Amino acid sequence: MNILVNHQISDPAAYWGALGANPAVPEGFKVVTFMAGTDPSASACLWSAPDVDSLKALVDQTVGHASSNTYMVINDERSFGL
Repeated sequence: MNILVNHQISDPAAYWGALGANPAVPEGFKVVTFMAGTDPSASACLWSAPDVDSLKALVDQTVGHASSNTYMVINDERSFGL
């Protein structure tokens, strides 16, 4: 399933540092695209993941200390450009 994650970054140094450490992505998860905002306190990413709860656990473990994250499961049938 495709899931969009919006990140409101409260600690940019910690957030970008965690991503710069190139964290391992478990089997079954894939970052489809990552979009950094021009403002360092915002980013978004599109994931392919088994389910939203397991993705939340992964994201919270990686950057949850530095950002507030919201999740939207994508309706693949009504979307395009994926």
